[in-house]
Amino acid sequence: MESFIIVVFILIIYVVIVHIRWRKKFNSYQQKIKEEEAQIIQLEKMASLGVLSAGIAHEINNPLTFMITNLNLLLQHIGNGKSEKGILKENIEICMEGANRIKRIIQDLLLFSHPAQGNRVLTDINTLMEATLRILWNEIKHKIDVVKDYKASASVDVDPNQVTQVFLNIIMNAAEVIEERGTIYISTYEDDENVFVRISDTGPGIPKKILSKIFEPFFTTKKGTGLGLYVSRNIVTNHGGKIEVESKEGEGTTFTISFPKDYKH
Repeated sequence: MESFIIVVFILIIYVVIVHIRWRKKFNSYQQKIKEEEAQIIQLEKMASLGVLSAGIAHEINNPLTFMITNLNLLLQHIGNGKSEKGILKENIEICMEGANRIKRIIQDLLLFSHPAQGNRVLTDINTLMEATLRILWNEIKHKIDVVKDYKASASVDVDPNQVTQVFLNIIMNAAEVIEERGTIYISTYEDDENVFVRISDTGPGIPKKILSKIFEPFFTTKKGTGLGLYVSRNIVTNHGGKIEVESKEGEGTTFTISFPKDYKH
């Protein structure tokens, strides 16, 4: 009987040791998956910035040109003895407006380009959408009319960096498929449990045969990594939310994203 108890005891110890070893391996594997997912998100983000870089440079160059022009005018007025208060005030205000515009663009870019740390804070979705539109504005302003209807008022616990990436991916896709001129409708609203973001476009729509594939990694019908919507879905899912798509050829596409108000992570 004693030998039987000893054998059982040894077996229990062995099982515990094996469990501990496998648990460590499992935790290590999970950590590796998280690290690889973060790398994919950053890769896709840098690809988006590469596409946007020329437009962003142009967007920053415009207010800089205004500032330089007005500063030269100020120098001329001062040099000619025409430094009336009204002229000085007007030119300084124009320079300040340009400087603040550049500052906002750079702040939005710094936030977006920074590697995601998974830091979640209570965030106003409408503010994030406005930041996204500032980053994209030079890319879309020549052919896209943006119609906004912000009704959501509750803040949600999200990583602002990652959620901005989701909005940017969807709006960029919508702008790319609209060939000449079109409209993107952006609305936010809420119910008792969720905050919703709806992004609709007047593009050509997505063919039914590929609609179920658009969230698959590396699937694309245009230039790019094919990771934008795949990354977007993962980000939304990791926030406890959902992303759904409705589309009909010739009638445009609508993405609806939801974030829970009381998500525990």
